[in-house]
Amino acid sequence: MREDARICSAALTRFLTGCTRTRRGSSRSRNSGTTGIQQMWVRSQRSQFVLSLASHPIPAEIQHVGNCPIDCASIYYNGVRRSGLYTVVPLLASMPVEVYCDMDTDGGGWTVIQRRVDGSVSFDRSWREYRDGFGDLHSEFWLGNNHIHELSTQGDYSLRIDLEDWSIQHKHALYQSFSVEDEEHQYRLHVSGFSGTVQDSFGWYHDKQHFSTPDTGNICAEISHGGWWYNQCFYANLNGGGHYTPKGRGSLGPDGIVWYSWKDSDYYSLRKVSMMIRPRSFHTRLSP
Repeated sequence: MREDARICSAALTRFLTGCTRTRRGSSRSRNSGTTGIQQMWVRSQRSQFVLSLASHPIPAEIQHVGNCPIDCASIYYNGVRRSGLYTVVPLLASMPVEVYCDMDTDGGGWTVIQRRVDGSVSFDRSWREYRDGFGDLHSEFWLGNNHIHELSTQGDYSLRIDLEDWSIQHKHALYQSFSVEDEEHQYRLHVSGFSGTVQDSFGWYHDKQHFSTPDTGNICAEISHGGWWYNQCFYANLNGGGHYTPKGRGSLGPDGIVWYSWKDSDYYSLRKVSMMIRPRSFHTRLSP
C-alpha cells in the first residue's frame, strides 16, 4: 500500500510540477499515505479531476490517479486506522499535500487543519505564510488557506474544534457545514450547524467573514498578532499569536488563544486547540 501511495504521489507531482517540494518554513517530513481506495463515492468524486486532465497527455504511470486518497476519510475507508502523516490529493489541488490524519477522535477520518499544543510555533505570520501553511505537522501548525480551501470545497465537510484549558478541562465544538473560499475571495468562511459541549463562540459571529492577517492592515489582526476570520473583532480566535499563557493580554488588547464563552472573557487564553474536518456523510463502520 505504502509503495503504491509513494508512486501515486510522486508521479502526479512530476506531471503537474516537475518536482516534489516541502513547503517553505516547515519542519515536516514526508511520509507515504495509502491508495487503492475502492469506495464508489471516492471514485465518482475523483472522476471529475481525471476528466479535467483528459485533454492533456497523461503519463501511463499516473493513470490510476483516480485511486489516490482525497482526504483522511479516504485513507480511513481503505482500512488505515492509525493517526499520523499521510499524503492526499484533493480534487482541486495542483499537487499532493501532506496532512496529519486523526484516526482516533470520534471515529477517526479527520484531516487536521490547525493545531496548537505548546506555544512552540509563532502564529504572528503574513498573508503569504497563512496562505501556504507553516509549522510542524507533528506539533503546531496551520495547514494553509489554499489547502483548506481545496479540501473543504471538494464535497460537504464538517468541522470539529477541540479545546483544552490550563486545568486540562476538555470541550469541543462541532459544525455540520464548513468551507473556505479561494484567495480571490479572501478565503471567506462558511460555517454553520453548531453542536458540542461548549457554548458557540465561532459560527454565529465569524460566519461569512474574510480572512485577515497582521500585514493586511486589519486592526484586529494587528492587536491579536494572528491570522483569522475577523468580524469586529472576534469572539473566537484560535490563531492569536501573542501570549501562550492563561492570560492572553497584549499591550493593545487580547492576543491569546481565545474562545470567549469559556470564561466569558477574551483575555483568557486556552492551552491547547485543534481544528479538523471530514466529510459530513462519514461513517465509521464502512468497510474498505
